[in-house]
Amino acid sequence: MNETTLDLSGYTALVGKDLPQPEQFNYGVTRDVIRHFAYSIPDCNALYLDDKYAATTRWRGTIAPPGYLYAHGSPAWLGKMPGIRDSGGEELSGSDNATEAWEFFQPVRPGDTILSHAKITGAEPKKSRKLGDAVLVNSEMRFTNQREEIVARLNSYTFRFDARRVANAGKIAQIYPPMAPGQFTRNIATPPALPGMSPTPARRYDAPRYFEDIVDGEEVLPWELGPLMAFDIGRFDAVTLGMGFDEIGRTEHVPDAYAPGVMRIQWFGAMLTRWAGPNSFVTKIAQRNEEWVLVGFKAICSGRVIRKFVDEGRHLVDLEIACHSELGFRTNSGTAQVEFESFEGRRT
Repeated sequence: MNETTLDLSGYTALVGKDLPQPEQFNYGVTRDVIRHFAYSIPDCNALYLDDKYAATTRWRGTIAPPGYLYAHGSPAWLGKMPGIRDSGGEELSGSDNATEAWEFFQPVRPGDTILSHAKITGAEPKKSRKLGDAVLVNSEMRFTNQREEIVARLNSYTFRFDARRVANAGKIAQIYPPMAPGQFTRNIATPPALPGMSPTPARRYDAPRYFEDIVDGEEVLPWELGPLMAFDIGRFDAVTLGMGFDEIGRTEHVPDAYAPGVMRIQWFGAMLTRWAGPNSFVTKIAQRNEEWVLVGFKAICSGRVIRKFVDEGRHLVDLEIACHSELGFRTNSGTAQVEFESFEGRRT
């Protein structure tokens, strides 16, 4: 691979500046936006879908899933901002998510208005085995409600690179078995599930759990999805970006359609809330993308309790989490934290 000198001058001028996101896909939180998002994950948790049931929980009403804020803001636009060029003046058009670390401070509810702001905190040239000359961009986002309270923060890293060069090198997703000669994709077309044309998905009513129920080393029931198809990715794109799979679903440097890295936050969130019950609150999810998740294969998320502790009256549980392909290799690794109610505290 030829050496390339990268010019970051137009991009580093943005570092440290508070940048309100260009027009958000959603501003107001509604019951319908939450419902559509839950169906897209898919996670038919009654806490997001059944007002009467949600009113009986700790939250006294419907709340949104942990990863829901992607429907109001995404760091993807920061990774696409111009200003990173090679020695020939060509813009580095490739952009892939590397890591995400979410911290959630309070639930998001119907009636809230969410605004997202972002900040590029760093841009560092890197030499990558698969991407060649690249730039690792660090960004931060904060999400506020109508009372100007911070409901969540996101810290993420994204690689910028020459997508055409990476495509020509052919080093991406080589851990997957090759497709048959002449085969373009493993995707299987599925008919759209239009509202009113199919039965409403069955809602899941999870049993409540308390801090005292949790055991060190406890395994979380795995969350299995797939085989993933373009339809699954398209539903998520539609509720977060307002566009379908055809517009962003396949890029030239990856050999088949794939689930974007941000979808793993939704999968981990669904797994954790099913395990922890309706009165818990996911406070943190951090994950690293280690391998692409291509269509045509199942993805299995898992977790394990590594610590439970009390901090200033809050009953917290730390977990290690991971996602594996059905082929046996790991696609993601990370950590999470969940806050529980205490049975002893509730009884007193």
